[in-house]
Amino acid sequence: MKSKKYINRLFFGVLALAMLSNTACEDGLAELNVNPNAITDLDYGMQLSQMQLATSGGSYEIFRAAMGYCFSATQQMADLEEPVSGVFLPGDKYLDDPLFAASLFDEVYAAEYKNLTDYLLRTSEDPEATNYHAIGRIWKVISAHRITDIYGDVPYFDAGMGYITNNWFPAYDPQEEIYADMLKELDEAAKQLDASAKGPGGNDLVYAGDVAKWKKLAYSMMLRLGMRMTKVDPAGAESWVKKAIAGGVMASNDDVARIYHEIGGHRNPYSGGFNTRDQVRLAHTFIDWMDSRNDPRLDIISHVESGDPHKGLPNGYDAVTIQSYTGGPDLTTYSRVNPELLEWDAPSLYQTYAEVELMLAEAAIRGWHTGDAATHYENGVRAAIENWGLFNVTMPGSAEIDAYIAANPFVAADGLEMIGEQYWAATFLLSWEGYSNYRRTGFPSLTPINYPGNVTGGQIPRRLTYSGDEYSINPDNVSAAVARQGADNFMTRIWWDKE
Repeated sequence: MKSKKYINRLFFGVLALAMLSNTACEDGLAELNVNPNAITDLDYGMQLSQMQLATSGGSYEIFRAAMGYCFSATQQMADLEEPVSGVFLPGDKYLDDPLFAASLFDEVYAAEYKNLTDYLLRTSEDPEATNYHAIGRIWKVISAHRITDIYGDVPYFDAGMGYITNNWFPAYDPQEEIYADMLKELDEAAKQLDASAKGPGGNDLVYAGDVAKWKKLAYSMMLRLGMRMTKVDPAGAESWVKKAIAGGVMASNDDVARIYHEIGGHRNPYSGGFNTRDQVRLAHTFIDWMDSRNDPRLDIISHVESGDPHKGLPNGYDAVTIQSYTGGPDLTTYSRVNPELLEWDAPSLYQTYAEVELMLAEAAIRGWHTGDAATHYENGVRAAIENWGLFNVTMPGSAEIDAYIAANPFVAADGLEMIGEQYWAATFLLSWEGYSNYRRTGFPSLTPINYPGNVTGGQIPRRLTYSGDEYSINPDNVSAAVARQGADNFMTRIWWDKE
């Protein structure tokens, strides 16, 4: 109460002075209200750079949500920690860690949406910023589809509007409506891009302002979102997939959407995410899948401290139960992620050409594309292997890649399964995508574990849970989302994830 009274007295005192003062005095008081360090005209390019780096994520949510749940639930990573001593990867055993599950939600809305919303508003009002605005629209979709695919209904239309309209409590929008708007935005942004207009140049950390590549990304992202709808809206999925292909999707690894980080600057989030995580290893399912096919990626992805052959850690074990496992309890004999993939300046990936080719293969199988499924499949596998050349690793030669493809030929009868498995492998270290595509397709075929105390009934989680802060800060809106979508737990299926 004292502070409130003090503010009231100060206000009336200043008002009285203002009434008694002349214009010069009014100008002086106005000047006192101006922050000399405030940025009144933020450069679009600088803001775009910050937005792109923010969407690569930080080690906080990459470790907790991506590794902690997505990669471990889909059996690409595993750990040995026991619940009583602190679980590194709760998704390995389908355990409930609210902070891990909410980490992506918390970080996206704190680090991305205020800038995105401000940037889109400012560039929409500037006729000289047409390319900046179009790129921003595509970038918002990249950010938004990730969070809605992990949680389902989320704030979208009103997100980030607090500083603009004072809407500090955004509604949660149905995922179906979010998808409709994201697809519309991609369609309109691709048409808005203008090679003759001013662009961000080097401030664009993805394509250095290359409008042709941004158009390919818009249509490739449209292809991804269209494919995501195959179970819930087949007709809509087909329509958007065909539109994306007609518009022109990625055509080579030169089109990959990625950002390079800088030593001493913004760090690759996986570099920080793996730091000191000494119990985390590559999962047996993932290692065995590559090893059984003589996959050249095995030597790229896996590193064994002891020098022993590549060996994955089984999911669902802890420091006690591993003692009786035939592989033994010595963690140094299990595969960890190759440290060369986790350098400070390693790139962050947003969408790859390999994904696009594998989706085109699926579209061909479904009759939505006239291309040859086998050719697209082989292109996708090759591109997925060659894409590791973006990292500081020793790469297999083209003859070795050819031999791998020849030894593992596309079989039309098993086409969807083979595509799903290769998509799973191609999206390793591509945050969230492997988990989302697994839930859509059911491939690869994974055997769930049933660790004591799991919260999913021994089934692989279908989503992550909302931030607990929302129930105290934005209770009406999060409660409305739960009432519409279903219980806020790991087994409630989101809109496109139908059985």
